Amino acid sequence: MTNPTLHPGTIALLKDLEQVLSDFDIDFYLVGAIARDFWLSADENSVSKRKTDDVDIALMINDTGQYAQVRQALFDTGRFTPHPMEAITVIYEQAIEIDLLPFGGIEGEDRVITFTEPSLFVINMPGFAELYPYALNIGLSDELDLKICTLEGIILLKLIANDDRPQRTHDIEDIEHMLKVYFDLFSDVIYNEHFDTMSLYDTKERAYIPLVCARVVGRKIKEILAGAPALKARMITILQKRPTALWAAMLDGLMDA
Repeated sequence: MTNPTLHPGTIALLKDLEQVLSDFDIDFYLVGAIARDFWLSADENSVSKRKTDDVDIALMINDTGQYAQVRQALFDTGRFTPHPMEAITVIYEQAIEIDLLPFGGIEGEDRVITFTEPSLFVINMPGFAELYPYALNIGLSDELDLKICTLEGIILLKLIANDDRPQRTHDIEDIEHMLKVYFDLFSDVIYNEHFDTMSLYDTKERAYIPLVCARVVGRKIKEILAGAPALKARMITILQKRPTALWAAMLDGLMDA
């Protein structure tokens, strides 16, 4: 087991991004595949089987005007350029796509964000505001400390993404992989904070360890959604739709007292 890390090229990208965002006093955290791969990098046996070069950044933004100003400031550096098709995506050094995912004051009623530039479009970012307080501040280099979404938070977002677009079967694959390797990465958390889960399942069960991990992840998601009853209700419905042992264990964790 080693300390999780990111590729040096990705760290350089994040330094350039952070310099611009700090000028606007905008806080942000890493989500998506980059956050997933960061946590899984701690164990060579846990590394995700599915790689992506995309970078997802959750930005705490006041309004669409500020979002437009941030994008323009990124373009002014000369290192970031607009994506030809996607309005919330920029391209770093003509090579890496970065999705700038806004949340916070920019969200309107029902968490909807409406943009009018460069054309009219609407997005919804459920879970991002709830995950923000739980993002962990990590020192990635001597000059760069960034917040990164927890592995439980990544699972939450993937559950929502798959529910929105069931054709995204890779989300299910990612979730199941993370549950299978969770113990190797966070056994200390299970032993110290959720030791009771070790006696909730039959040790002879082939999926004993993943079931324990799923239960713990469900409890972590419950904590994250403590102040979001509507999203918690949706999560219960999502987990009920897939009647497998792992999903049931996550649901039990979500419902634990």
